[in-house]
Amino acid sequence: MVRWAMAIMIALSVAAASSQSGSQENALPSSEGTAGASAAEALEVMDLDTAQRLAIADNPSLKAAEARVRQARARVKQAQALWYPSIDVTASASNTWLSERSYAGARLQAIQPGWSQFVSTTQTRLEARILSDVAGLLGITVQSQQSLGSGNLNQLIFRDLRDSAISTVYARRSIDDSVEDYRVSLTASWIVFNGFERKFANAEARFGFMETEAAYLEAHRLLLSAVAQAYHAAQLARENVAIAESDIAFNERQLTEAKARLRVGSGSLSDELNFEVRVNASKASVISSRQEYRTALIALAELLALPEAAFPESKQLAPLTAEALNDLQAPDSGVLVALGVRQRPDMLQQELAVKRRKAGIGRNKAPFYPTIVAQASKDASRSSDARFGEDDFGATVGVNVQYNLFAGGGDVARLKEAKAAHAEAEWNAVETELAVASDVRQRVEELKAAQDQLVLQRANAAFVQQNRDLVEHEYAAGEGSLVRLNEAQRDLITAQGNLAFARVNLRQAWHNLRTATAETVSAYTAAPPHITSSKTKAQ
Repeated sequence: MVRWAMAIMIALSVAAASSQSGSQENALPSSEGTAGASAAEALEVMDLDTAQRLAIADNPSLKAAEARVRQARARVKQAQALWYPSIDVTASASNTWLSERSYAGARLQAIQPGWSQFVSTTQTRLEARILSDVAGLLGITVQSQQSLGSGNLNQLIFRDLRDSAISTVYARRSIDDSVEDYRVSLTASWIVFNGFERKFANAEARFGFMETEAAYLEAHRLLLSAVAQAYHAAQLARENVAIAESDIAFNERQLTEAKARLRVGSGSLSDELNFEVRVNASKASVISSRQEYRTALIALAELLALPEAAFPESKQLAPLTAEALNDLQAPDSGVLVALGVRQRPDMLQQELAVKRRKAGIGRNKAPFYPTIVAQASKDASRSSDARFGEDDFGATVGVNVQYNLFAGGGDVARLKEAKAAHAEAEWNAVETELAVASDVRQRVEELKAAQDQLVLQRANAAFVQQNRDLVEHEYAAGEGSLVRLNEAQRDLITAQGNLAFARVNLRQAWHNLRTATAETVSAYTAAPPHITSSKTKAQ
């Protein structure tokens, strides 16, 4: 109630002061230059909402985060592929050059049949020759002696020897020193059981994908906060330019009056020189303030991903709007803390990391189970040529069961590592929850301080404005001193600067609070369906 009463009293006092001497804020010259009202109206106004939407659309860091989301989605597809059978086609063609020992053995095997036949035939012929000779000595007439004369027998033996030699030569020539081999195979395999590794690998990839999406939303939140800070810094710099320009206008007016008084003999040279120095000091302040304003616009243009980080001359920032009574209302920190813990992307990211690490524990338990793989294949193999026919193919169906009995303790160590990673993720989630609550509460306190500062600085600026006007009237009437006028003007410039800072700081404080509760993300970005479903499960 005290805050509301103070706000109403300050508003009434400001209105009264404005009716007497004119609102200083309305009297301030535009920081966009002095081209006139028509030129200012021709410029396109860029408010904070427009700037943030431009940043979301074109900022390169956000584009990089979006690419990381696509990478995570592809890893989910990779994990899902384990549920499907694998079909492979293999084909090979090889040419083997035989060693000298293998080549000699092949030649020996080739000539062995002809040589054996020759030896057998020759032995038979020789036995017949011996019988014929014995029969001749004994004077026995044998039919075979008439048909197998010694000359005919020699001719037969020679012919067999010739034929065997010819066949041996051709056999040796027909042996090649290289061997060609052709193989083709079509294999289908499917993992029947692998210790639930596929199930947990899919869960791990899925939670990793949602975790990356949460990081993508967190990048949105941080980017929106950075844009707001740059935007408000530029607005404050523009207000400082306007305040410095108003100081120039006041001192130039006083300088003109001092010169006029000096000409008529009612003034002094020291007064004229005083206002000359004050005008130059005000001009130096304008130069500095304009440099700060241009620098702030460059920083804002970088966040908006504008070409060459140059803020377009055809655009101008929106003016500071008048504060409403709702802007001075103190928020409920308890409600906002609960809201921040529930919807902050970094908090959701930690919760998904816990689930992903838990799935990693299940995946690392898979080596303690057997792996069963069913296989079916159709194979063919040929030598010398690759003209496969239907008769060359054979089929194989089987089941492969593999179970590791000992791996040096590596499987146990990996399981312990996964459990420790899960415990680390849980503690990180607790730490993040505390950090979110702390961030929200700090932003609430900063907002309350900004509200109090605005009420105080607005009242002070009204008092200082009224005091400066009184001192100026006294000096013009010859009743006040120059030193008092200089002091009153300096106080007014300081008070106006403090008021401008308080006004901008209040807007930034509200934005910081909405950033801490992630309300800015929900306002500019629709959460992906995976994030929404995961958030519901987390609740």
